[in-house]
Amino acid sequence: MQLPAASSKSVSGVIESIAEDGQATIKLLKGGGTKSVRLSRGEQAYLQAGDRVRGQLVKQPGGHLFQAVWPDDPKVTAQMVAINARLRRDTEVRGRQVYRSIGEDLPPFALYNQFGDLVKSSDLRGRTCVINFIFTRCTNPRMCPAATTRMHQLQELAKEKGVEDLLFISMTLDPDFDTPGVFNTYAADRGIDGSNFYFLGGPKAVLFDLKEQLGILATKDPKLIIDHTMRTILVDPAGEIVYQVPGSMWGKEDFFSRIKKLNTKTTEG
Repeated sequence: MQLPAASSKSVSGVIESIAEDGQATIKLLKGGGTKSVRLSRGEQAYLQAGDRVRGQLVKQPGGHLFQAVWPDDPKVTAQMVAINARLRRDTEVRGRQVYRSIGEDLPPFALYNQFGDLVKSSDLRGRTCVINFIFTRCTNPRMCPAATTRMHQLQELAKEKGVEDLLFISMTLDPDFDTPGVFNTYAADRGIDGSNFYFLGGPKAVLFDLKEQLGILATKDPKLIIDHTMRTILVDPAGEIVYQVPGSMWGKEDFFSRIKKLNTKTTEG
């Protein structure tokens, strides 16, 4: 569980070592020196020595917790900023026609997955993609939990049937909370294979543009945290939106049959 920002301090540095118990040493980039910190289970699963990161340093009895951790490689960050600047311009130009419907291409974007890797829209070309929006703190059983379960079931069905070049993507509606480490734990607790199922997060403005362009409405809610609509989108290997269903109660057989047709068409082409 993340603590209030008031009790934390923003720092950046390079991971020097990580022990099996989650204790890590970080060489701070500002002020110099090193700091011994404790990492969450999610961060332990993907961080390694040499990684440059930024996050919140929280003082606790007996030590410091390092949370809300994000990759901080300057070259990767620059690439991310450039791609998402295109997304921002595109959102502005589209104006009231911002929503992308069937037959249009997926917009350009760059976000981090649960392993701290940068995932770009261009990386999706050549693969059929199933995309939705969720957030990990959602407790409504008919919303995000149901959507994630269906995505997982479809992933398992495709694996069972030997369907390849298929990618599942869940983008966050709660970017302040859903970091790579949080998503890592979320996926692990549900037994989700991350080799072709990415949970994506990043700058709030980027996620705002994406939900606008992909037809998701979301507002803060004191009881639900976020009150939002849902939509599951099928994108073909050329990057074109070919099918979408509102809500979370869609059928995996329906999506699977459409995925098979797309894969057959791609193979024949």
